[in-house]
Amino acid sequence: MPELNIPIRYYRDFAPHYDYAYETLSLKQEETALLVVDVDGGAPNPTTERFIAPALAAARNVGMRVAYVHNDLRLVADPGNIVFEIWGKTKGMKEGAWQPSGMPKNWAPTYLDCVAPLPGEPNFPKWVWSGFRDTMLDQHLRSWGIKTVVAVGYSLRACFYGTIIDAVYNNYRVVVLRDCANAPELPDTRDESLPEGGWINRIFLRNIEHLVGYTATSAEFVGACQKVKG
Repeated sequence: MPELNIPIRYYRDFAPHYDYAYETLSLKQEETALLVVDVDGGAPNPTTERFIAPALAAARNVGMRVAYVHNDLRLVADPGNIVFEIWGKTKGMKEGAWQPSGMPKNWAPTYLDCVAPLPGEPNFPKWVWSGFRDTMLDQHLRSWGIKTVVAVGYSLRACFYGTIIDAVYNNYRVVVLRDCANAPELPDTRDESLPEGGWINRIFLRNIEHLVGYTATSAEFVGACQKVKG
């Protein structure tokens, strides 16, 4: 069984370290899947095109399983839904914007060509942040014999984070490609002096590397896949 040897990073929060540690993680290819979270949308996106697309192509090139999740709020477009109540206040949504009568009947997620799902790659609709909540994602991964998910997508502080947390709850090892997952910084969290570009991304990545799993880069993952293929 071919193995992927991926350079990974995690954070040690114990004396005398309090810094990053680096190792090479050996993963059985047949037990590893690429999980693509909320990359739908037709607008140009540098992260999607420069980092996610090459990682996705590399995974497919070695025959790795690929699974997608995407939002479909029609699943819970009810007047009393608490998510809609909160988002109405925090995102400035107009009252009644997500009522069942106003939801499109034939809606489907759209993708840039470079990251569009291929036939045979399941794409699970979700109603809230986690791609595992009330979906069949876990059942599919288990039926494939998956033990590790390599995760890419959006947003680091919302659906992406919720999905990888639930992956751990379901006992999957998580490797986040950190340049393939980011969150929009707010006006008061931007900080160009930080390599992550701001405090939201810095704190969420640190929390992942401290409590959730490992991280690597798109280039490191692509390189690991190329060595398997070679």
